[in-house]
Amino acid sequence: MKFRYLFIFLISFSSFSQSNYEKMLDRIKSKTQAELFLKRYKSELKGEIININSEDRLYTALNLSEAKQGDKKTEDSASGKITFKVLGKLKEKSTSYKVSIMEFDSKKMSISEINSLRSFILKGIKNGEHKFENLARVYSSHPTAKTGGGLGWTNEGTFSKRFEKAIADKRVGQVFSFDEHRENKHYVIVKTEDNKALESVNVLKIIRSK
Repeated sequence: MKFRYLFIFLISFSSFSQSNYEKMLDRIKSKTQAELFLKRYKSELKGEIININSEDRLYTALNLSEAKQGDKKTEDSASGKITFKVLGKLKEKSTSYKVSIMEFDSKKMSISEINSLRSFILKGIKNGEHKFENLARVYSSHPTAKTGGGLGWTNEGTFSKRFEKAIADKRVGQVFSFDEHRENKHYVIVKTEDNKALESVNVLKIIRSK
């Protein structure tokens, strides 16, 4: 029955034009359907499936503690019309961690340059000469650089198991280096809070340009 429903949902994509975009959006109830929707409308909109935990600003802003599967909320922003569609709460609370990072790309810098820079950064932070967030704004290549490197509460599984094990083994406030050589990514990381078990909700986020 489940697969039959999904098949009907998929067929309906080929039967409706873009004028029925809102109707198609209203029909979405699951992550699988959301993935099909994004594939169908990939040329007309920007979208992604995100996981929002109870420490996230959006969790409160969208009132996700009271939300039900299928609920939808639309907001206007400078970039366009943003729609959030609730796909469902996870049955079990997920473990989340909170760190700040600086990222360095060995495709753009040599390993020796990265290690020299990280040595300078670690020494400055540990001696109290520099603040992590200030150095992140200057040196990090990660998108969080402009806000000081903070990832916010991040669900386990977002980064590699090696990355998350390294974080789990550290104490709050500890600053350390970490390398993902296969991905050419190298980090300076500070653990900012102990891990927490948080309620999480899967949400489809869609941006339609003005």
